[in-house]
Amino acid sequence: QAARFAQQCSKCHTIGQGDRVGPDLKDVTKRRKRDWLIGFITAPGRYLDTDPIARKLLERYNGVRMAELGLSRSEAEAMIAYIETVSEGGGGVEIPRPLLPEKKDRRIAGPGPRGPLHRGGLVALGIVVLLGLVAWGAGYNGLLGTLGIVAVFLLYWSLGGYRYHHLWGNDQGYEPQQPIAFSHALHAGEMEISCLYCHSGAERGPVAGVPAVGVCMNCHRIVDRRRGQEHPSPEIAKIRAAWESRKSDTPKPIRWVRVHQLPAFVTFTHEAHVRNGITCQECHGPVQEMERIRQVSDLTMGWCVNCHRKEGVEVPTHWLRSQASTDCNICHQ
Repeated sequence: QAARFAQQCSKCHTIGQGDRVGPDLKDVTKRRKRDWLIGFITAPGRYLDTDPIARKLLERYNGVRMAELGLSRSEAEAMIAYIETVSEGGGGVEIPRPLLPEKKDRRIAGPGPRGPLHRGGLVALGIVVLLGLVAWGAGYNGLLGTLGIVAVFLLYWSLGGYRYHHLWGNDQGYEPQQPIAFSHALHAGEMEISCLYCHSGAERGPVAGVPAVGVCMNCHRIVDRRRGQEHPSPEIAKIRAAWESRKSDTPKPIRWVRVHQLPAFVTFTHEAHVRNGITCQECHGPVQEMERIRQVSDLTMGWCVNCHRKEGVEVPTHWLRSQASTDCNICHQ
């Protein structure tokens, strides 16, 4: 039951650690009748549509509907028994730990907006162009190729490369436009929705995953606009259109643009990192402040190895495990 709770319930609920997307379930059997709980767990949609208690909970928790888990009565009873055991502090079960909030002094700074042109680089570029013209007029064609390479470098440097430059293949700062203007600042920041609610694969496998449209529709069946807006959001309309087209002859999937990509020769698993208390922000930066997601870290081997070498006394001190393996076979299988 602990594994089932971690996989199916912990994205929205805790047992004794406060509200998340949904209510804290500690001592829930003292607040609700057992038959009501069994009915709600096995058929949440029907209860949320008709039961007055469930409808009040729905209103209190921002209209977020509980997913249909497909549990039988016996499975629901076993889950309730598990919640009772954890609530009483018995049974030696482990409660899944929520991700800790980001520490302000540990944020990883990404490249800022592009600054003014580099005047010195532009002056040097002008000189190189003049030299190229002189060389071309004098017939020194062999020198033109070298001057051309220098000119390209100076142009890049002048247009902003002097502020932010990196090796080929390093996508730090990559911030592509997405088919839907999804705001992590709104969902993860303002609304404080757990990262694991959408990226549930992160705690049980190598890939965090992009949530299925059905996960979005848990909320957006009801929510069609931002709070305070008069008209429905066109971005939410895109999500609903994708959902409604799923069984048609011409489905319209949302084609998200991948931001973080490791080389094929690297083996990485989110599960090991999440289970050891490493927060999302340690690698992905202050996601809860991003309107559009970007790659904050360079994701190079040196960057990874530096983290693996950290001592337990170093920041961040909340790591459950320090001095992770630096064996080549761990990441290059």
